[in-house]
Amino acid sequence: MMHRAAPSCFSQSSAESGAHAVRLGAMRSVTGSGQPTKIRVLITGKLADVAVATLQNPPPELALPVPLDIVSLPDCSREVLLGEVATAHVLVTRSETDVDAEVLKRAKVLSVVARAAVGYGNIDLDACTEAGVLVVNTPGKNTNSAAELTLGLLLSLIRKIPGAHASTSAGGWNRHQFTGTELQGKTIGIVGLGNVGHRVAKFARGFDMRVLAFDPYLADDVFRRNGAERKTSLEEMLPECDVLTVHTPLNKETKGMVGEIELRKLRKGALVLNAARGGIISEKALLKVLQEGYVRGAGIDTWDNEPKPLEGLVAHPGVVATPHIGASTEEAQHRIGETVAIQVLKALRGEIVDYPVNLPHVRVLGTGSARQYAVLAEKLGRVAAQIFDFRPQRLRLAVSADVKAEEYQVLRLSALKGFLSHSSDEYVSYVNAERLMEKRGLGFVVEAATSTSAGVGPAAAGLLLEVQGTEASEKVEVGAVLYDGTHPRLCYLNGFEFEIEPEGEMLILQNHDRPGVIGHVGGYLAQASINIAQFELSRNKRGGMALSIIRVDGTLDGETVQGLRKLPNVISARMVTGL
Repeated sequence: MMHRAAPSCFSQSSAESGAHAVRLGAMRSVTGSGQPTKIRVLITGKLADVAVATLQNPPPELALPVPLDIVSLPDCSREVLLGEVATAHVLVTRSETDVDAEVLKRAKVLSVVARAAVGYGNIDLDACTEAGVLVVNTPGKNTNSAAELTLGLLLSLIRKIPGAHASTSAGGWNRHQFTGTELQGKTIGIVGLGNVGHRVAKFARGFDMRVLAFDPYLADDVFRRNGAERKTSLEEMLPECDVLTVHTPLNKETKGMVGEIELRKLRKGALVLNAARGGIISEKALLKVLQEGYVRGAGIDTWDNEPKPLEGLVAHPGVVATPHIGASTEEAQHRIGETVAIQVLKALRGEIVDYPVNLPHVRVLGTGSARQYAVLAEKLGRVAAQIFDFRPQRLRLAVSADVKAEEYQVLRLSALKGFLSHSSDEYVSYVNAERLMEKRGLGFVVEAATSTSAGVGPAAAGLLLEVQGTEASEKVEVGAVLYDGTHPRLCYLNGFEFEIEPEGEMLILQNHDRPGVIGHVGGYLAQASINIAQFELSRNKRGGMALSIIRVDGTLDGETVQGLRKLPNVISARMVTGL
């Protein structure tokens, strides 16, 4: 019988440096003791033929010492799944299969869940990690297909192709009814210049469009390479757009980021596209502005409620609707099928997997409290990523903690993982963090801190993460310490000192130091039914500036946070989540 994965680790010697110093052994090799006579692979989603062919006849370098028993049951029922998974060592899924606690309880020998797609919302990652099950996915394989579909939706809208086809098929010949417009000379605004967004920019330039883009997590050089004019905010970009297209991950920050207010800032008669994730654009708001005629049309491939999208939106004559087919090309499915098979083979051999979604058996090795400091570095990265409001160019991690210099690479990767996870459209791991940083054009240095450069006090041992912008004045500093080597505390933020545990959901509030601010904030949160778990206040001088970190029970939506900013003497309010 095949055992679950043995513990694996990151290790680094003093002679090694850079990303390649990190080694990941994701699974116990099947050549080890207790190996099964066959490895059972259960496939519950429709895959390209190349997937099964690669598993059955792997490349020589990925050969296994025991055969695979491949059971393909696309779209099987829940009852069948629960029965079959009991003896499966590997489960290969698509979106139709929910991998939850019940499935994992039935899966007695399961070691790998392979998702033949980018998203993994149908997989209970916490339960998989707890059970020691490695989860892998296949990001970036549908980049081109999703970008091409985006342009297909745009061309269909601007040239009225669906209506013209329906009319002609019904025997009509209404040439003048279907007079369209051209893309040449129009302005497209792209939200998110990542894997898909940068391809859309390239295609749009091919149509001689003016390309604008908003992505606060990329360096200026990325915009220049992709021929896109950088806009520093969504509000700045929208009034210039004839076309708006979104290409961001769906998270607490991006959910509903394009609502009625944003849609009304577009040029009248603009077109709106969403082939990224349902929920980024408010569908009810979009339907309203379509019905009013302010927005001329919309092309939508991803929906809030799949497979039953908002009926009024689907039926609107100005909408081109498709059933989430961004990855549905033969080429993309071939790439996905081949990749998922290779990931499975690598995992079974105990080799490095390219796209881990969780790392259930990774532990950070080092002396003293190195492991705890790695966790703390990741938290600093998550905080910093959610509070800066400029173009990032460089990150710096200053270390005053009792960590050996040869262990700095682990701290670097941990901070990177936290910083990039907030905005990346693919899962960020210790394996791919360096690559994703390079794609964004960011620099990163780790150095020993002087008595004052750590920003956490000369007597404290901790970490300071600094995000630097293009201008000397653009800087965010977040510092933290481990008291007694075990108790993490966020203790420094942009010159203000605190002592608060970096856990849960936090509000970061800057205000003028005036009487009544705390009362106004507390009253406002009470009216919004938000409970305060901890309130930490720091000020630079009496009557000067003050900064508060407020741990709350639950996450505040964008509208509630916006309301905080309107309170007397409040300068800014930001929600920090995912700690």
